[in-house]
Amino acid sequence: DLTTVVVNFANVACTYGEKVMKLSKGRLFEYEGVRRCVQHLTESLELRVVGVVYENQWALDKGMEARAVPLDIVRMCEVSGGSIELTPRVTGQQHRSADDEMTIKCAYNRNCRFL
Repeated sequence: DLTTVVVNFANVACTYGEKVMKLSKGRLFEYEGVRRCVQHLTESLELRVVGVVYENQWALDKGMEARAVPLDIVRMCEVSGGSIELTPRVTGQQHRSADDEMTIKCAYNRNCRFL
């Protein structure tokens, strides 16, 4: 399905926080990067976006603390025909990349691309 893309919000937000916002280690997750990514994918490329993020993800949104995915991002995903998939927090060394695994599984089940 080339009209759908699964996006790992943590990877996008942390890369944006580190490279664009020049945030320091430990506080890299910035929802503005996710907002810009989803907006580009939905409006410019007209793709259906499925976002993957940890439950209760601590993050920054325009410099302020956020514990949930901002509503404007949720709406952009839902309007495009996609959704937000919450990854449960699981402890243990073998579960360090549970969000990456969830991203790949979501893309596999939908037979689509992932970012």
